[in-house]
Amino acid sequence: MKNAPPLHSGETILHNHVPSQRVFKRAAVFLIAVSLLPTIAFAFAFDDSFWVIVPLFVTCLLLMQERFTMGRHRAWITNQRIIFQNRDIALADITATTVKAVYVRVQHSGAGKSAPIYYPADGPAVAQAIDAARKGEP
Repeated sequence: MKNAPPLHSGETILHNHVPSQRVFKRAAVFLIAVSLLPTIAFAFAFDDSFWVIVPLFVTCLLLMQERFTMGRHRAWITNQRIIFQNRDIALADITATTVKAVYVRVQHSGAGKSAPIYYPADGPAVAQAIDAARKGEP
């Protein structure tokens, strides 16, 4: 598989998680809609200055930064572990998986206690792949 991380002996990739643009766009629209409320409040409070655009401008900057760094959210689910860009979690250490709106939370007994898999195209399918790998199912 192209761009796959180095694997241990006997390890196979079950799911290659690439962050979904569709899920990111849905989250971005929600955040922009929420930032319109303080923008409207600033319009009444600072009607003659540029402070009106600050909430929307900050939201757009954060979303642009997140868009350009989405590659760091890539992960691989194997039959032995979940490999993130900066660490890996053994399947034996995973205690639960929870599907949220824009991520799948993987709870484990390691130092971080939970690790999110951001922007899955199908969150329940990713959680099911993790649970199946934990149980040793193909």
